[in-house]
Amino acid sequence: MDYNQGGFYRFSNYVYWLIIFNLLFVMSNILLFSAFILLIPSISNAIFYYIAFIPSGPACAALFHSLSVLARKNEVAPFKEFVQAYKTNFWDVLKVWIPIITALFILIIDIQYFNQNPTVWYQILSGIFLVLLFVMVIFAFYALVITTHYKFRIRDIYRLSLFYFFTWIKRTTGNIGILFLTVVLMFFTSDFIILFISSLVAWLLILNTKPMIQDVKVSFVKDKNVHDDNSIHN
Repeated sequence: MDYNQGGFYRFSNYVYWLIIFNLLFVMSNILLFSAFILLIPSISNAIFYYIAFIPSGPACAALFHSLSVLARKNEVAPFKEFVQAYKTNFWDVLKVWIPIITALFILIIDIQYFNQNPTVWYQILSGIFLVLLFVMVIFAFYALVITTHYKFRIRDIYRLSLFYFFTWIKRTTGNIGILFLTVVLMFFTSDFIILFISSLVAWLLILNTKPMIQDVKVSFVKDKNVHDDNSIHN
């Protein structure tokens, strides 16, 4: 028997990789997690949360990219892959990320305002904006995944994210389901559980989105011979 190919060996490797990715993700998001721990969640602190969220874009993109490498190769050097993805795509990700979190924060502030004025109309608007918030989160996920794998103009990244959101319904529904179950788990346990399951949630999202990543290359990238490990210029 080849122990290197055994089921338990492979399983333990995946557990190890996910733990390391989780630690790297938390460390690169220390500003955001510190804000959640130290600040009261209120509109008055919105600007501080907004600033804390800015570095989370490159951190999320690095995590998504590293896990997509793992999904494709079934092995990965976690520290090297994460750090390289973070450094290589940092500025490109920020250009895509900042407009997205600006829109997200506008939605969140509006939802808070509607909830403070419990009229029927405001409750309807609050529900609509909550749906839009979920749409924006999945849109942001697609945008970060595309940005960290390929090089497109920002507006083309947004267009592709919308295209895959509305045309790959099964994948989009699956991703919404993963995020919804994560929120439910946080509701019944603690918000801080996300500190321990970030890489697992991202891993499930990447596994569900893996065909989309490949489809972007097949359908929209001119040079089909360039490997996905690096950013691809279109």
